[in-house]
Amino acid sequence: MGSSSKPGKGKKRELSDHILTLQRRLHEALSLGIKSYGNKLKKWKCTDAEIQAHALKTMTAFINCLSFSLLQHPLTKDSIFDMLVALEGILQAENERISNMAADVTLKLVNSLGKSVCQYPMLEVIISLSRLLSLCRLPAAFSSAIALNCILTNLGPVRGKSHKEVWNVLKNAGTVGSVVRALQDYEDRFQSLECFTEMTSLLKTILWRWPLSRYHIWNNTRLLAKLGDKCANTDTSIAVSILELYSVLALCGNGTMKLLESKELLFKIVQSMGRMHDYSVRVKALTLLQHLTRSAKGVSMVTTSYCEPVVRGIIDAMGEWRSSSSQMIPTDQMALVMEACRCALLTRWAGNHHSCFWNHDIHIILLDIILGNCGAICLTHVEPSPQELITRVNDNVTDARPYVWDILGYLMVHYEEDFLSRTRGNLCCLNVLISCACSVAADLMRKGCSSSSSCLSELEPVLRAVLLMVFSFSKYIQRRSRQCLSDMVRPFSEAHLKYILASLQLNATGEVSLLSDSLHTVNNLMSLACYSTLPLFQKLIVKSKGIKILSAIIKRCLTSDIHVRRSSVASHLRSSSDGKTCCWSHVEDWEGEDIVLFYSLQTLSQLIEVSNLLCNHHKITSGEIILCTMCGLESQGLINNLQYILSNNLGAGPRWYSARILSFFGFYGFPSKLGRKMEKALNEDVLADLKLLLSNGQSLTVHGAILVARCPYLLPPKESFQKEKTWGDGSSKEQESKQDEGRLRHEVRMSNRVDSLALNKIMEYVYTGFIHVDDDLVKPLKILTKCCGLKSLSDMLHRKLPTWGTSCPSCDFTGALEPAGHSLSDIILEAGAADGMIWSCTMCQSQSPHKHAHKIVLSSSSDYLRALFQSGMHDSHSQIIKVPVGWEALVKLVNWFYSGELPGIYIDCIWSNMDAAQQLHELRAYIELSSLAEFWFLEDVGEQSLKVVVSCLRSDKRSSVEIISFAANLGQWKIVEAGVNSIAPLYPKLLDAGKLEDLDEELVDMLRSGYVHYSQESHNWSD
Repeated sequence: MGSSSKPGKGKKRELSDHILTLQRRLHEALSLGIKSYGNKLKKWKCTDAEIQAHALKTMTAFINCLSFSLLQHPLTKDSIFDMLVALEGILQAENERISNMAADVTLKLVNSLGKSVCQYPMLEVIISLSRLLSLCRLPAAFSSAIALNCILTNLGPVRGKSHKEVWNVLKNAGTVGSVVRALQDYEDRFQSLECFTEMTSLLKTILWRWPLSRYHIWNNTRLLAKLGDKCANTDTSIAVSILELYSVLALCGNGTMKLLESKELLFKIVQSMGRMHDYSVRVKALTLLQHLTRSAKGVSMVTTSYCEPVVRGIIDAMGEWRSSSSQMIPTDQMALVMEACRCALLTRWAGNHHSCFWNHDIHIILLDIILGNCGAICLTHVEPSPQELITRVNDNVTDARPYVWDILGYLMVHYEEDFLSRTRGNLCCLNVLISCACSVAADLMRKGCSSSSSCLSELEPVLRAVLLMVFSFSKYIQRRSRQCLSDMVRPFSEAHLKYILASLQLNATGEVSLLSDSLHTVNNLMSLACYSTLPLFQKLIVKSKGIKILSAIIKRCLTSDIHVRRSSVASHLRSSSDGKTCCWSHVEDWEGEDIVLFYSLQTLSQLIEVSNLLCNHHKITSGEIILCTMCGLESQGLINNLQYILSNNLGAGPRWYSARILSFFGFYGFPSKLGRKMEKALNEDVLADLKLLLSNGQSLTVHGAILVARCPYLLPPKESFQKEKTWGDGSSKEQESKQDEGRLRHEVRMSNRVDSLALNKIMEYVYTGFIHVDDDLVKPLKILTKCCGLKSLSDMLHRKLPTWGTSCPSCDFTGALEPAGHSLSDIILEAGAADGMIWSCTMCQSQSPHKHAHKIVLSSSSDYLRALFQSGMHDSHSQIIKVPVGWEALVKLVNWFYSGELPGIYIDCIWSNMDAAQQLHELRAYIELSSLAEFWFLEDVGEQSLKVVVSCLRSDKRSSVEIISFAANLGQWKIVEAGVNSIAPLYPKLLDAGKLEDLDEELVDMLRSGYVHYSQESHNWSD
């Protein structure tokens, strides 16, 4: 049968006589070993080596004649299905010659299939290839590794049921362990470099696609040491393969910390960035460094030891192309420049590395990338006109530009005034950068009035750079950028503002969803934020109902479950090659998870002062804002939303700007549950051990432990605590045994300049973290906060802009846990349920209370304990209270007393790789605390404990039966119910496996009922 001379559109290509002959021979050979069973199931059942070899030879001949077009032919597809069935069986052959041949043929087949692999059932082949890997037969293992890597690489999207099935196959087959053993046992003298690189490539693919596998690598000290020894290998392929493997490991937050802990490894990585290394090695080293500096902690660990070489490596990679005569980045240098620019995004975190970047003339390099190798323009000290700058930027299109705008913004927002002295000689270059960003942003704002405009994606990063400039820590950059921006936008500002507000009005009313065109919405908000920083436009925006629009958008952000992350609108931050990160849940951008909310608050914080909403007649009661009845609904709604933001776990940026807006209403600080509880202690003398004496004869009784944690400047020198003290009731020191009649207090005489009302407000802030201040008290309070070292409150009182990247001050008292040398308290808690150890210090984990001067202050944190100490109960006269929980639970309980939060459990790779006994050990503490919460009336502890246990039960059900039993013994039926619900669908399997034999009959009945209910619901759903 010859091929058609007129194929025609959409007509399948017919097979040639040669292909048909090969296909017939293949069919005949495979029929000797393939047996069919019911439901068309086929299996290879022949163990004869000669028949196996014959089948493999006919497969090879057929595969060699395949082309991309022939792969789509039905007969070819049928033949491939049969070959996979045969290979799955032959790969398990005991004959080493046959298994080597089978591995080679499998490799040929999957290479020919390419991305078509995902169209065929590959699970059984993956199992067989994994088995060969475990046998460590070098030729077969080598081919199997390559074939397996090819299959896994071409499986398609890293999600869905099939993706999970493949991972289960790899896990059950021990594939990762086989590769690890091969790498650990690798010897340069006996094995080829290609074998090593192929094994690392396979491991990298598995780690990239299945995050759970990463734990087994970064937790393997021997393997990491072996890889570290080869990291500086002179062979480029070895160095590249190891750096790539490390990069995938660093996608895991825990893995990153493990890599960073090795100073020797970090040194080798930094070295690999240097000019003396091969181009490809430098690129991979920069990629790895990007992952290692994903968090502030990572940046600190890297720059503390290697700041200078890291910055120099980045700078060299970004700028060495300029030595050529090219005006643009050469194509062969683009990958290096791009990775260096991505790596330079570590400037988003504050630190000494900023100074180092400026010392290495980062501003000149950025200008050359943007304008095209024309940094010499700064030598003339004549700044180009805005139009000239725009023209140069448009003539120098480069993929690196969005990153340059990001880097520039981060450098500017963290810019400190003392940098000016270092860059004084190149101040012209700094000014050109500011002018360039403002000019390009203004030009794109003018063009971008249509959401379909191609300039929208370019506008986002440059607008962000300008915003970071106008909110810079440097007064010089603030003034310069705001003046430049004002000059640029003035010609078209009125029409543009009208357009922006009209578009945002549609978002505010819900006529246009915040997600329907999120990039357009974000650009509008950022443009409005730029205008809001310019006094010329502030009143115009307010007059045009800008505040009402922003307030409505803020409300929509809070009431909807829709969030817009920056990565969803900034296309340059999305890369399919980055892989899926894991175990980074504790790291977030300063803007938070919703940049629509962030930019709305940032804009509103600039406009609120010129609005007619301000009122200082509100009050705070029990930590909650009580609104003035004279204020309108708009003010009340806004204040309620701002307080909601402050009181919830949103990003630091939105919370800071909410606090700034509320400061114009007289509210300062960050409310919290713990602060509301501590307010009670402020107004009572229970366990107060300090008396602050004022010049007007008034006095305040306070708790020394709280001052240690929150305002140590008000404490007297520790030596004075050794002197004679007086009792709160005026009795003498000889009456020390009568501790139930009074408390020992130390008197501290305050300066004559201390205002009594201001000091009261200071104490209120120290205890609660949130205060309302009348206008006439602001001035004396500003003076006192500075003397007391309360910088965050001082900045809020002075209405300073929030410093980019700063975390919100928390109202906790963990500082009192640190040895301070003061006699603070005399209450010790003793673990009574487990080992009976006495808790003294979580910082040093000491088991003895006698080695430290500091102890635990608990009385004002719990209604139960306060009542206990004041009652006639036996424990109220004791310095040691035995708590019916184990040691781990007691440590968590004390943490809650001081911070208001129980330490949680991250559902990360460490937790997922614990065995059931380890997980049970971790969760027992929370079940004990849940029981204690009922006994001591600690409702918040009970809620947090239940939340932790339920979250862990949902993520992993292996220890559920034991948790149910333990919780039932303590009467914690909410936890029992959650555990029953989590494993009810598994009831028959658990029963057959004998896992329920030790469970009480009542609990077994609950599981049985849960399974029946689950079965009925599943049946109804399927109907």
